[in-house]
Amino acid sequence: MKTRLVKYFWNVLIGLDQFINTMLAGHPDETFSARTYRKAIAGQWFWRAMCAFIDSLFFWQDDHCRKSHENELRRGHSPRESAG
Repeated sequence: MKTRLVKYFWNVLIGLDQFINTMLAGHPDETFSARTYRKAIAGQWFWRAMCAFIDSLFFWQDDHCRKSHENELRRGHSPRESAG
C-alpha cells in the first residue's frame, strides 16, 4: 500500500511540474527542470542560470536538471527539438 501511495504522490508532483511548465509556455509533457536543462545546453544564458538555481534547490540530488532531461528522453516525452 505504501508503495502505491508514494507512486501516486510522485505522479501528482510530476503532473504539477508539467502543468507549471505548460503555464510558462513550455511543452505540456515535459517537466520544467528538463526544459531548463535542454535550453541551458543550447547556450541560453537565462536557462543556464535557472538550471544552476534549480540544481541548488535540489541540493541532495547531483545534476537534477540533467537527470530530469535524461528521464524525459528515456520515456520519449521530450519535444521534437530535443531529439536531435
